[in-house]
Amino acid sequence: MPPPRITEAKGILAARLREIRSEARITGRALASEAGWHYSKVSKIENAAQTPNEDDIRMWCRVCDAEEYVVDLIAAVRNIDSMYTDWRRLEATGLRHVQESFTSLYRGTRRFRVFQHSAVPGLLQTPAYARAHLRAVIDFRGIPDDLEVAVAARLGQQVVLETGGKLFAFIIGEQALRTPVCAPRDMVEQLDRLAGLTAGTAHLSLGVIPSTARPPIMPPENFWIYDATQVRVDTVPGQYRIKIPSDVALYERAFARLSEAAVYGKAARTLIETSRASFAEPHEPPRGT
Repeated sequence: MPPPRITEAKGILAARLREIRSEARITGRALASEAGWHYSKVSKIENAAQTPNEDDIRMWCRVCDAEEYVVDLIAAVRNIDSMYTDWRRLEATGLRHVQESFTSLYRGTRRFRVFQHSAVPGLLQTPAYARAHLRAVIDFRGIPDDLEVAVAARLGQQVVLETGGKLFAFIIGEQALRTPVCAPRDMVEQLDRLAGLTAGTAHLSLGVIPSTARPPIMPPENFWIYDATQVRVDTVPGQYRIKIPSDVALYERAFARLSEAAVYGKAARTLIETSRASFAEPHEPPRGT
């Protein structure tokens, strides 16, 4: 069963196509005959039982003498196609392809807002943490093992952090500091990296939501907001790309509320160092001391 948002989007597209045909005063059978389709195809499209492809849209509008709507309708079809992709399709050849699929999006985004509750975001991961994180994904999903090239691709994405003109705001839950994704020594290295980011820069901020905090909202999913145009939500079976403006605005509001519940600077560093102490050897001081 398709996710509710996809069902809704398909219904809106179907209604618009039905409206165009009705305004052209063409019956469904006549449209199908003119287009060279089986007579039932028009009914299936108008009842959202079949999603038209781009050629179907062009033909529909040509027959209905409504070619001025082609561009917008094709955009709607593409939006439906990109709203949800299951991991089986993305990961069919391994994780490298998945990591590289974000490259153009990262390059084209100016403002990143990221919320992750129990894991460090990929753009902030150390090599050992990334390796352990991706290994867990490969093992869980039983996909082709391309671990090393996938790790290299993930670490390669981090160059975007040094690209001029971009802004990054990361909010993580305190649980992300405590989840032992990798070996204790590697967790210490990861936490040291996060501690170094708490000083803040003009283009990057890192906030931590304390486990004792009570945010006005606690989303059940992690999410990434790219500018104000789309949101990525990763679920167990697949990935959503949300582009409906009202939905994007809702995620922006949620991120703003989470940002207010987070702590920054010295307070965030204190949380990180407390967690670090639980992973470090007794004699090992925090980096920089």
